[in-house]
Amino acid sequence: MHQKKILAGALGCLILCSQPAGYLAAVPQTQTIENQTQNQAENQNAAEEAAGTEAVRPWDLAADYNDPDYVKRLIQEEHGQEEGAAPFALNSVEALTTKSPYTGLVYTHAPQLSDSSIVNGIDVSKWQADIDWKKVKAAGVKFVFIRCGYTSLSQKFAMYEDEYFRQNIQGAYDAGIQVGVYFFSNSKTVSEAKQEALKTLELIDDYSDMITLPVVYDFEAFSNAYRAYGLPKAQVTKNMDAYAQIVQDAGYTPMYYGSPSFLNSSFDVAALSNYDCWLANYTTKTSYTGDYTYWQYSSTGQVNGIAGNVDCNFYYSYDGSVYDPVEEDPDDIDESVGPVTGLAMADHSMTDITIEWEPAEEADGYKIFRSKSYGGTYKQIRVLNGNEITEYTDASVMESEGRQYYYKVVPFVLDEDNNLRYGVESGILTAYTQRLHAFRLKTKTNLNLREQAGTEYASTGVVPAGTGLPFYKFTLSADDKKWYKVTYTKNGVSHTGYLSGSYVDIYTYGNAVKNVNMRSGAGLSYKVQRIVPAGTKVTIVSQKTDASGTKWSRIKYTLKGKGYTGYIPSKYIRQI
Repeated sequence: MHQKKILAGALGCLILCSQPAGYLAAVPQTQTIENQTQNQAENQNAAEEAAGTEAVRPWDLAADYNDPDYVKRLIQEEHGQEEGAAPFALNSVEALTTKSPYTGLVYTHAPQLSDSSIVNGIDVSKWQADIDWKKVKAAGVKFVFIRCGYTSLSQKFAMYEDEYFRQNIQGAYDAGIQVGVYFFSNSKTVSEAKQEALKTLELIDDYSDMITLPVVYDFEAFSNAYRAYGLPKAQVTKNMDAYAQIVQDAGYTPMYYGSPSFLNSSFDVAALSNYDCWLANYTTKTSYTGDYTYWQYSSTGQVNGIAGNVDCNFYYSYDGSVYDPVEEDPDDIDESVGPVTGLAMADHSMTDITIEWEPAEEADGYKIFRSKSYGGTYKQIRVLNGNEITEYTDASVMESEGRQYYYKVVPFVLDEDNNLRYGVESGILTAYTQRLHAFRLKTKTNLNLREQAGTEYASTGVVPAGTGLPFYKFTLSADDKKWYKVTYTKNGVSHTGYLSGSYVDIYTYGNAVKNVNMRSGAGLSYKVQRIVPAGTKVTIVSQKTDASGTKWSRIKYTLKGKGYTGYIPSKYIRQI
């Protein structure tokens, strides 16, 4: 115990001396020490009841001075964990307040986020030890971020799995709690950050179906006890981007984490605008005016089913992935602001779409809305503060070729009384993911060619059964059915419209350019099934990108009367 207090004191001095003013300044909490002690005892009893006398509690765990979470907790215990709140800037107003059931305090939310669904959640690591997840769920916890692994604080680069990760993710999932994960990084180089990303993917591979929330790059190095302490902002930003790209290519949503002072000192936030941010600010009223999707507001929460303290978070949900979505229909429109001009698709790939527009001089920020169908409901997907950022990359689109999405941009202003008002919304922008292949379809019956995707739209003519056509884009109808955009020519007159996917067959053809191994899955780690001879005609069924960025095609082909299906690298197919 004496050794623990000496170390915590030394580390606390380092962090307090090295960070911007107010980084760990204590914020008074209305919850008393007596109440916290009582709650901890109740949670301890709950854990013992759930798991019997064998339940491991946080204080039963052995010290680990190479574990960054452990050292962080020592610092918090020694100096108080709450980060001070600076004086409010213009964007911080009392727009909406909610009371946390886990701290007993009332929290004020930023005005640009107050129209979202505000959802309660936590984050955990091995230092919460055994958790009764059913009781956590019953306590109202909707989501959790679970540490899957970390980089040791030793100077030699070494990564480890959180020994409670598998137990935690299975327990949370079984209890019906939405799950995200984080990796506690201490990478110094891009190469190390990439290794951390691949380690993360390795750890979560068996649980991919359970993870519906982001995969987080948790880089913290706020004293010289951390191996990456003092790393330049540009390097930290490069490391985060490298980690995020690998995670994103594997089909997950990347996110980064930090306190206001750490975000300002160690990240080029503007360069990371394509990624979500998880804000750590232990106060009841954050002064941070940047973009964030999650707010970690306390590290001393008390949740039934967990012995001791736990980190508490708010999630600002617009898409209904954790909670019911909020439909946007503002009554008070300031017609002097907007609409934005020049709204266009600036770039696209198979996994993201970038849109841009001209700045509206009066705007204090913009809200981005998206719909999956032309006549569908528009959900808010992003808030951008300030009018200088007039470009947004939507990396949450489904990996696809030529899938259409529909966007609107709505400017907003904060008036002299700091009330949020909407400007005039833009028109609808139709954008789409990049097409790399020449897909075709064949109608299975006589089909109406509709003006838009859906039977509710007018028909411009009938395409006969058995007609083969190239298609360039596809979209969804309001009832989630696929529709394909084609141009059909009859008697010298061309008509462009949409055909129902329920009544067409889709295919694209190619030739193998060399003898190539066909594998059971999209990646070199999968078993080789056979060799596809050079020149073999194949039907491309779908495409997939592995964690290294290599594109694979799922193919079908027939050789000597026998059919085969598997994966080969897309670069070895020449389309015909």
